[in-house]
Amino acid sequence: MRTNARRLVVVSVSIAASAALLAALVTPASAQQSIERVEITGSALKRIDAETALPVQIITREEIEKTGAANVEQFLQAVGVAIQGNSNSVVATASGSVTGGVSGVSLRGLGSQRTLVLIDGKRVAGGGTLTDSVTVDVNHIPASAIERIEVLKDGASAIYGSDAIGGVINFILRKDYRGGEVTAHAELTQHPGAKGGGLNALLGWGDMATQRFSATLIADFRHEDALFGRQRSFASTGIFPQYFNDTSSGNTFPANFVAADGSFGTRNPSFPNCPGPYAVRSPLFSDPPPAGLGSRGCRFDPAPLVTLIPKTDQESIFGTVRFGLTREIEGYGQFSYSHKEQRTVIQPVPLSDQFALPPNHVLFNVAPFNGSSTFLLRPSSPYYPDAATQARLGFVGTPDLLVRYRSEITGNRDITNLSDQLRGVLGVKGTLSGWDYDAALLHIDTNLTERVNGGYPLLTKILPLLDSGQVNPFGPNTAATHAAADAAQFRGDAYKTKTSIDGVQAKVTHDLMQLAGGPLALALGAEGRKEGFQLKPSTEIVTGDISGYGGNFLPVDKTRNVGAGFAEVNVPIVRTLEVTGAARYDHYEGVGERTSPKLGARWTPTRQVLLRGSIGKGFRAPSLTELYQPRTIGVTSNGLNDPLRCGKPDGLGGTNASSNDCATQFPITLGGEPALKPEISTNRTLGVVLEPTNNISVGIDYWEVDLKNTIIFGVTPAAILADPAKFGSLITRGPAGTGAPCAGCPGPILDINQINTNFGETRVRGVDLDARYRIPAAAAGTFTIGMNGTYIHKFKVQNPDGSFSSINGMVNPIVNGAGGVIPRWRHYLFLDWKRAPWNFTLAQQYQSGYKDLLGTFDDTDPTSPTFTGVNGAHPRVSSYQLFHVYGSYTGLANNKNLKLTFGIRNLFDKDPPYTNAGGQNYFQSGYDPGYADPRGRTFILSATYKFM
Repeated sequence: MRTNARRLVVVSVSIAASAALLAALVTPASAQQSIERVEITGSALKRIDAETALPVQIITREEIEKTGAANVEQFLQAVGVAIQGNSNSVVATASGSVTGGVSGVSLRGLGSQRTLVLIDGKRVAGGGTLTDSVTVDVNHIPASAIERIEVLKDGASAIYGSDAIGGVINFILRKDYRGGEVTAHAELTQHPGAKGGGLNALLGWGDMATQRFSATLIADFRHEDALFGRQRSFASTGIFPQYFNDTSSGNTFPANFVAADGSFGTRNPSFPNCPGPYAVRSPLFSDPPPAGLGSRGCRFDPAPLVTLIPKTDQESIFGTVRFGLTREIEGYGQFSYSHKEQRTVIQPVPLSDQFALPPNHVLFNVAPFNGSSTFLLRPSSPYYPDAATQARLGFVGTPDLLVRYRSEITGNRDITNLSDQLRGVLGVKGTLSGWDYDAALLHIDTNLTERVNGGYPLLTKILPLLDSGQVNPFGPNTAATHAAADAAQFRGDAYKTKTSIDGVQAKVTHDLMQLAGGPLALALGAEGRKEGFQLKPSTEIVTGDISGYGGNFLPVDKTRNVGAGFAEVNVPIVRTLEVTGAARYDHYEGVGERTSPKLGARWTPTRQVLLRGSIGKGFRAPSLTELYQPRTIGVTSNGLNDPLRCGKPDGLGGTNASSNDCATQFPITLGGEPALKPEISTNRTLGVVLEPTNNISVGIDYWEVDLKNTIIFGVTPAAILADPAKFGSLITRGPAGTGAPCAGCPGPILDINQINTNFGETRVRGVDLDARYRIPAAAAGTFTIGMNGTYIHKFKVQNPDGSFSSINGMVNPIVNGAGGVIPRWRHYLFLDWKRAPWNFTLAQQYQSGYKDLLGTFDDTDPTSPTFTGVNGAHPRVSSYQLFHVYGSYTGLANNKNLKLTFGIRNLFDKDPPYTNAGGQNYFQSGYDPGYADPRGRTFILSATYKFM
């Protein structure tokens, strides 16, 4: 199959190149064009008119500058650009996960792996997370380097890649600039945390028209302070009794404990005071507790310690050069390097029998650990509860104690993600016998390193220390014990990844003949690339010896060849009607091949009306990580219950309230699946653009995406446990009668399957609206009112039994990585006023409310009179509405080269809306980091000076 892929590349490139050489034999002189044309994302053909059969949103440099966004992620989230759902990772989701600080973009809520990100029409390597080799880290592209952003809202692009099922985002870099400019900027939050600033410079020289040479160089430096949960009231706790939601942990400090022989349940020497600052007594775990939960235990609230925004430092340099080789041939090159460091801090690791050891761990079969991170406190320890404490807590005797400990002695978990991206492009373009050609070589790689600064003890060192009895789990420790615990810490590089693309692409375009409506235009192109992904974990990660990583990760080193060829033809039947047809052939080594056609049409019955539509097929091969990520053992998030055991009759006149079954974490198996099928999509659009006057434009586009063989990272554990009848096949249980007593119950949960799988179909329907009204210039200045928005009409996913579930207007409770929050409506509305030298903009950012996840204490037992399960009453998340004001002044003291920009983001200092998903789906509590910005009111200041 490798030979076939190489043959495809050679043949396709040969066809494209031969077409240019043969063009002179068949091209009539009348077909030569002298009109300047512009290439628009979504078509390989250059167009006189920017409006094509496909909906494309263009974001200008002016729009980017006025928002003062700290990074591309922040800007794109603010202005909408058809981004729907938070399945894209953001920098904040690095807290407590292994995203590596990668920030992706998800169009249509279909996930960042289905959104094709380009720089000047060429692919970008993924950011390099452990589980995702394709999501591009858009924050490696500094806003200062961007000339404009083109968003192709119709997916399955036959030109750029049929894997663009959600759509295409094309970042066009600044080039052909003459002179220089320097910008200093600052983002000052009204409340503590997340303050930032930076400096960027642009230098351009040369002129292609007179000197046949042009070069541009951009340097960018940025810094942002960290923001922690304790610095924002809405995120400072994970305990919300009013919402029946508690994502605190039973692994705390001072530690909880239970009798190893089962003679009594949870106890804590500090009960009922539970001195903090983070050990608390949750109202939802009352005494006596509901269904026997909790007993006399304390809870650990990690929310104040969690990083909401990581400390970030970034340096980037981007350069472009153009040079005339001859009068007909132009060479060009691009080079960029970006270095990014993000530091994330979260709560100390939990150490207890509730957390499984990987089967290959050296302590797996060693007592007293026996497959878990057991902390056993024996009566011989000087820290064993004394007689007075025993009497107060209501137990007798001296059984061994299973300690549920939060490792305060090793401190908070502290990591730094270091990411380096290197990109180079070398190409040549020109015109030969009426054929325009463009061919280029591309290399891009992203190297990611996760460096542990502290807080991650090695299990082979910390567990024997805990078992020795010399660690006080309830209070202060001696200096010698602290030194021994510090010696047990892992520090250094936990793992490294590398994602890479080496490719060649070529295309030719030509007007074949003149038709009644214009030239019949043809484009041919070919692409060959080699994709690579490497994971180099430390020895300690391979064995699962670093606590806090939720398991072990094995090395990966995979590459594959990809070949593609495409053709596009534009047929202007008459002046008002044109049809565009395209087809792309893709061949993925080891996966398969497919031809994806596309057909579009645009009709302008009058100068004021444009009707357009398209239909096309998409094809996305499973990524290297989706296929080959090794199987590993991990754990779920906190607060989950086994519905078949928790709260069930124990045969002794009470209910089973085992801490292994209730409000706890369960083992999961993660990893790739080499037998995954490719995803296949059908994309449709139908729209109208109305321009009744030169000052009014309204575009409405209806779109549909039907996706088959949807690849997911597993059904969410919460959804599996909420509906064991539907998803019970994904749960592995031990023999009945094992674990805590539970009359007639099945065995305890040993594993929940989270392996990558083809889930079924996904069906999405929606409408995009883009409107502009410009009031003609007058003495009072020029006013422009504009809005772009997206309404999701339908978003359904198919279940294993063939049925469909709607996740529209709700937190996706079913599928990992397939939508996140899907608000039905989202828009960006603005009023802009210009009157030299002033410019002001008032903007509204709006997202509709949605149905929330159930709280962790909601009753999901269908036999209960207080049942609020999957078909019951879910809480609602309120709508999210922010206002921003931006302004600029050019020409201070008659200096036309100086521009001052100022603004306020989140003008009314509105907090994010509360959601149960915070704390359940993320380490951040109280809000959704992929949906809302925790910074609060932020003041933006910048000054730009142009010289030369």
